[in-house]
Amino acid sequence: MRLNLRVAFLAATGWLHARRNKMQDHRHDRQEANAIPKDNQQPENDKPRGEWARFEAVIGEILSEEDHQAAQRKLGAAQLRIAKGLNRITTIGAIVGLISSLGIIGSLVITKFAADDAHMALVAANRAWISPVSVTLGAIPSAPPTEAITVPVSFRNTGHEPATDAFIINGTDSIATDATYDEIHAKERAFEDYCFSISGVKDDASAVSIVIFPEGSATNDYNGSITIRPDLIDWDVVYGKKYVFLHACVVYRTFGQVRHTSACYYSQAGKTIGRLPFCDKGNRAD
Repeated sequence: MRLNLRVAFLAATGWLHARRNKMQDHRHDRQEANAIPKDNQQPENDKPRGEWARFEAVIGEILSEEDHQAAQRKLGAAQLRIAKGLNRITTIGAIVGLISSLGIIGSLVITKFAADDAHMALVAANRAWISPVSVTLGAIPSAPPTEAITVPVSFRNTGHEPATDAFIINGTDSIATDATYDEIHAKERAFEDYCFSISGVKDDASAVSIVIFPEGSATNDYNGSITIRPDLIDWDVVYGKKYVFLHACVVYRTFGQVRHTSACYYSQAGKTIGRLPFCDKGNRAD
């Protein structure tokens, strides 16, 4: 736009100069023809000069306005650059703030985990722990019995807090000695799974809850019993062709939570007499 104005300005200037020269030549011819004495000579016509001055003033105003608009455009561009810079600074600040927030959240999470670990360690060091002590069974009968056999089983609280609402559930089972390891282990684990499915006393209406105090010893162990049904001991058991499994489950409460201890023992005629060994599987505590 500025270039177009300057072109127009130059064209107008050329035209006015040509007109001015033409008028001066015409006036010179008239003066020579009229032969006006020098003493009475009139001043040149000032009208073209006034028009030229007004034209220059108009062109100056146009150029001044153009310069003003150019300055405004430069100012606007500068303000836009400043605004973009401020936006970038704001964005960087937001990113830094987000990273700081994530760091704070991470620190809080780590602190929470550390606090939970500390609480779990405190509970583990001071809670009640019920562990099986022993199961004793004499020799397997030489013939299938007609009555149930009661086998004593004892448990001990090796922790530091009394185990409250405690009760014992027992069970027995048998399996052929030539069964696969997977079949034997599945039989051993079946009662363990049942034991850990019990959520408290309310799940067994026939259970009588007790308190098992810590620092137990042989003189104050909690003694329960496991009942072997008479129909479980058949001739295969008598001849040692089957294992007899004796299961015991203790459910109790400590530090406000329900805990479980599952124990599995086995007996085989002619090989296990007195204190029974643990099964390969089925022994767990939480």
